[in-house]
Amino acid sequence: MDIVSALVVIALLLVGATALGVVVRARSARVASGCGGDEHDLSVDGAEVTLVQLSSPVCSACVAMRRVLGELAADDATVAHRELDVTDHADVAQRHSVYSTPTTLVLDAEGRVRSRLIGAVRPDEVRRAVDAARGALVTA
Repeated sequence: MDIVSALVVIALLLVGATALGVVVRARSARVASGCGGDEHDLSVDGAEVTLVQLSSPVCSACVAMRRVLGELAADDATVAHRELDVTDHADVAQRHSVYSTPTTLVLDAEGRVRSRLIGAVRPDEVRRAVDAARGALVTA
């Protein structure tokens, strides 16, 4: 095989792999709602919504998510933020099929998981999940 043919094959492989990556990323939900499950022991008493962040010690995205969730909780007294290390709370991670960190569980005031945020999501996505958890409690 000559060098031009080899470069064409490599270029086609790169384009194909990139296209596949774009499709997989587009199909993977970053915010899932209606996850169910009760986590009364994880919710914070008095909070309308508790954001439970499942993190790991070597997770750089966890730092960004900690900042986003911490700022939201600081700006809204009805929202609480808890961070759990998955190595110390493997039972919670297993119960909620957590395969990557950060994963954030959005709990309503009654401790029900209303949604989960996978990865370091944008602040507006977190706010929408918080509002949805509040709305679910009102309509339930």
